[in-house]
Amino acid sequence: MSKKVTFKEVAALAGVSTQTVSRVTNGGKGVEPKTLKKVQEAIDKLGYVPNKGAQLLVQKKVKV
Repeated sequence: MSKKVTFKEVAALAGVSTQTVSRVTNGGKGVEPKTLKKVQEAIDKLGYVPNKGAQLLVQKKVKV
């Protein structure tokens, strides 16, 4: 099983903060187009895949 890529790794490659990576993965609002492109390229290069379970928990759409 391959290692999961983290926001920290994407941020390091793109030269941005983990918060910026979070903004990009959640729609890109408030992120400069140039920065958006750098983060998107890092995501593509590293093969980042969002954790859908975690996203649902944060959005409170999971009934436990």
